[in-house]
Amino acid sequence: PPHWDIKAPTLRKYLEGLAADASKSVDQLNTRLNRLNYMLKHTLGCPKTFEFRREELSILNDVPVSSISDDEVLESMIHEIQSPEGSLRQYLENADVVVRIGNTIFCHGAIDRNTMKYVPKFNTPFENPRSKPPPEKICEDLTEWINCMNRYLQYGLQDYRNRPDWNAARNSRGGESLMALQNRAAMWGRSIVSNCYGDGGCITTDYAASLRNERINIAHDEEETNPLLFEGISSDPMDPEVSDWLLKHGVRRIVVGHKPTGDCPAVLSTSYTGVEIVSADTSFSDTSANDNRGTAIGNVEIVGKSVYDNHLEVSGVLKDNAVFFSQFSTLGPNGIVPQTGDYKLGRQLEDGGWWVKAAIPPTLYQLCRGAGRKVEYKTVPVEHLTFE
Repeated sequence: PPHWDIKAPTLRKYLEGLAADASKSVDQLNTRLNRLNYMLKHTLGCPKTFEFRREELSILNDVPVSSISDDEVLESMIHEIQSPEGSLRQYLENADVVVRIGNTIFCHGAIDRNTMKYVPKFNTPFENPRSKPPPEKICEDLTEWINCMNRYLQYGLQDYRNRPDWNAARNSRGGESLMALQNRAAMWGRSIVSNCYGDGGCITTDYAASLRNERINIAHDEEETNPLLFEGISSDPMDPEVSDWLLKHGVRRIVVGHKPTGDCPAVLSTSYTGVEIVSADTSFSDTSANDNRGTAIGNVEIVGKSVYDNHLEVSGVLKDNAVFFSQFSTLGPNGIVPQTGDYKLGRQLEDGGWWVKAAIPPTLYQLCRGAGRKVEYKTVPVEHLTFE
């Protein structure tokens, strides 16, 4: 099974289930197509992706969905990464792990106490390590850290070009360090890609904090021996150690994705640490819709005089079709500019665990609270907002 998920079935168990339903042998069903669907369902957690790709191909080729065969979907996915002409391959070739533009950092997961300054070994294998791997380097300087993380990506891509297939012993393949980079277990809880903010549709919750603290208490005994200790926890967006390091280097905003945060981006106001955190994955905006998004759409824009003097605007449509527009405080070279933006956004209310998520003009606000995958919303007028 996937080394990070002990509950998932092995490939053989999965194929045995298919064989029982199809009255065929496991060997007959051990095909590239079934292996791909196993990976999509049990290693990536996206069982609908195969059919979404079929729909995408029908649109790209302007043909009926019914005319796209399973083999065409399979070959298109292989082409995406194996061929230099594949769009996913080209994306990776031109991508960075971490990007800084002025006062803002963009990355996929989270900059937290575990990922900050940490550069993994460039040849990290995609596996559960037997012990905590030492770093390639610890970078106190932010620019050096960003450059090292992006060199890690380029090393992994070159390794894949050099040896795209398994070795003779089938215990190593080119580019597996890139798979390791997005895997918490392989990174021993230090994945800039898979560590994440967000819980219950909010940027953080009391539930997330209690789970995180519970693991910290366990970590005294298991931190050096259990790579699975970090699974299922969310990073602390209010960690002063992290914000102090970022502010020291002139960073006042982080923009990430990775973990879904409801039907609009979740934001942490700068009023907490001086660093604004934007978690903008809305891929589970509306789980009652076939595509898990429904009518919801969100836009994240950074607007201002320069890359060091700007503000965040988050706008779009919520799953109930309400139109929202949220303008946050201006972040200037010397910090937060007073009396700019809406100070109520990205803050937690005094009672009930509710966060102010979005402004619905002219006088309404969307509130959100939750725990884990449970998310609640309500819309209230401005006079109902009372802060701690």
